Amino acid sequence: MRNLILYAIAIHFLFMGCIDKNHNSRTNHYYINSQSGNDANNRISINSPWKSLKKLEEITFQPGDSILFAKNSVVQGGITFKSSGNAENPIVVSNYGEGAIPSFSNLDQNELNGNVFQISGSHIVIDGLSFSKCADANSKNGKSILEVGAIFTQTDADHITVKNCEFIDCPIGVNITGQHSLIIGNTFKDCNRFLAAPSWGPLGIVIGNAYNEISHNTCSNYVNIGGNYGADGGFIELDDRYFGTKVHDIKIHHNKSFDNMGFLEIETNVEGNNIDVYYNLSDDYQQFIFYWGGDSSKIENNTVIRTKPSLNGAVNTVFTMRKGNFTLRNNIFVVANRVQVLVTAPYDVGNYNQVIHKNNLYFCTDGSTNDPCGKPLGAGEIIANPHFVDINSGDYQLRSKSPAINSGMVLGYGSDLDNVPFGENQISDMGAYEKKD
Repeated sequence: MRNLILYAIAIHFLFMGCIDKNHNSRTNHYYINSQSGNDANNRISINSPWKSLKKLEEITFQPGDSILFAKNSVVQGGITFKSSGNAENPIVVSNYGEGAIPSFSNLDQNELNGNVFQISGSHIVIDGLSFSKCADANSKNGKSILEVGAIFTQTDADHITVKNCEFIDCPIGVNITGQHSLIIGNTFKDCNRFLAAPSWGPLGIVIGNAYNEISHNTCSNYVNIGGNYGADGGFIELDDRYFGTKVHDIKIHHNKSFDNMGFLEIETNVEGNNIDVYYNLSDDYQQFIFYWGGDSSKIENNTVIRTKPSLNGAVNTVFTMRKGNFTLRNNIFVVANRVQVLVTAPYDVGNYNQVIHKNNLYFCTDGSTNDPCGKPLGAGEIIANPHFVDINSGDYQLRSKSPAINSGMVLGYGSDLDNVPFGENQISDMGAYEKKD
């Protein structure tokens, strides 16, 4: 019997040790329901939620805490998150219940620069929320323009995850100035306002620091017509000019971009390297990537469609590469309107002769050029029809007769844009999609 008791005690403490390691026993759940909640509730629970953001300002959150907004809630204004979780127990901001995901808006530039969530803590996860019609920066200038965003993280806010959210008509959706953050599985759409007139169009995502990742997001219709450039805006911008930070080691992969003014713009002040762009689809106006700055960037296994006409007199190109070293491999570039991938008029100031380009496919849909590359072809490169399933309807999967099949290099990736896995040592198809058997 004594041995059984000692065994039971040992098992008890072993079990308790597992709980202490993997679970925060002091976890709290905070519930907010804009329709049925009451800020006078003293004992917060799923059956007695608060109503507004105001009560949350009074709380110092602990690692593992969750802040849950009832579905169908409509929340106005902004809040600062100063508390931090940790790697094992992040603070989670999400939803509960049935119905439409909670919707947030802050149109007041004077309240937290129009931020809904202004974050200075670390290890925070924002999951499954909707942000719409947030403030622009038309009365601001300089640094304050780049403090706008439905979600804005301060420079000391690291390890922030934004996932499964939607951003509708937000002149900046997510604005990251901290490090080691992940923006994944979100939707950005339908912003046609200036971020700041007359020179700044709307931007889905802005990154102003190092070691951040943007993956598996979709962005569409981020473009403003008018202003100094005829039209402006786009999906992603890298810009570190105001916060004393340095952009480098950025991963941009498995994203889809449609009808935006461009896919990616890297501002002149960015000097960092290892900005890698792979397995993305871009069917946009103006450009795929403007490398005003940046260095040592790999652009691999993207499908880039640049067949839209110039919008309101704006630039019509694929790349600008003003400085640095770039590697293009396994991409499909489809162009029209006399566009050439490695000729970027009117910005003929790049170092395109130093660009390493191998195993890419180039194609011009309207016959306006016989040389859609613009430079002598590199090893494994071809000019040919990629034979998409249906280019007119935007289906860029490869038909069985596509010359892009098995024509790429082995680069060590594990899945295509549709997350279809393939062996890391497998010969890749060109472009963002592997041919399905």
